[in-house]
Amino acid sequence: MTKIVVTLLVVIHLAATLWHGGAHEALAIALTPAQNVFVYVVILLGPLLAAGLVWTRFVAAALWLFTLSMLGALLFGVYHHYILVSPDNVAHLPDGSAHDHTQFVASAATIGLLELVSFIYGAYCLRRG
Repeated sequence: MTKIVVTLLVVIHLAATLWHGGAHEALAIALTPAQNVFVYVVILLGPLLAAGLVWTRFVAAALWLFTLSMLGALLFGVYHHYILVSPDNVAHLPDGSAHDHTQFVASAATIGLLELVSFIYGAYCLRRG
């Protein structure tokens, strides 16, 4: 069951992340090169690799990778979307349509919630052994 849940969470997270990326594009909110590296490595590649590894004999490593990448993604998103004052903050978005603003805010909240749930599930699985 763990394999299915991890894979499902990763697939849903990927869809939500792509949705959020579209909102970034619609509002022309660019990331720095360092932020892009973090997004591609920790937020996209880490969970995808974990979802693949969970189906192999490396389940423990997959769960660690899944849990830590979701924690990293959660902390990154909370900081950039809700704390740091920048165009990437939901309260300081650049000019754009109400639809684009709604998509950005909704997708940021969705990925944050998914990352929190995923981190908690991963930590539960690691603790369970």
